[in-house]
Amino acid sequence: MSWSHFTAECDVEFKDVLFVPPKAPHDLYGSYYNANKSNLKLYVRRVFISDWFDDLLPRYLNFLMGLMDSDTLPLNVSREMLQQHNIPKTTKKKLIRKALDMICRFAERGS
Repeated sequence: MSWSHFTAECDVEFKDVLFVPPKAPHDLYGSYYNANKSNLKLYVRRVFISDWFDDLLPRYLNFLMGLMDSDTLPLNVSREMLQQHNIPKTTKKKLIRKALDMICRFAERGS
């Protein structure tokens, strides 16, 4: 349906892709109440690391899916290391802004 690709530069550099899937996932409403489970996946050097983020995207954007890839994080990254680098705090605003921009472009294209 719609997608957005961007690079976030903070303490750690990320390449991000956000997209709206063509069909709603089967647990869309159930995942709304699961605060830790996110539809965003973290990769380091194209190796899957985690999909458990506390509050990277707000709940009203839980229908979005995406991935974040970093070449600067070590492969054995842990949750504590992510918090130490302030990755969720520094990328949250950029992710929300890009997600809302993507939704606005999608709405303009549809009208």
